[in-house]
Amino acid sequence: METRELYRQKYEAQLREWGAKIEVLKAQADQQTVDAKLDVKPTLDALHAKLESAKAKLHEMGEATDDKWEEVKAGAEHLWDDIKGSVEGAYDALKPKKP
Repeated sequence: METRELYRQKYEAQLREWGAKIEVLKAQADQQTVDAKLDVKPTLDALHAKLESAKAKLHEMGEATDDKWEEVKAGAEHLWDDIKGSVEGAYDALKPKKP
């Protein structure tokens, strides 16, 4: 299988995982008080925006020509690292605390 296709599959799977984590956080936020929801909303909005950026980057990867591939791949890897840290950090910070 071509390297590009493997990257695409890897990143698509990661997007699905992050999307699922964000949905869990959103569901948990919906069960909180209004004040808590307002506190969490900016974080969730930022995560959704980053997820949309990642989807756009994935599309860009699919459209990249051979001479631009390495540049696009490097940009995608940087973006993925940023999103991974943001999603995991938010997930850890916002998940319900055990008593």
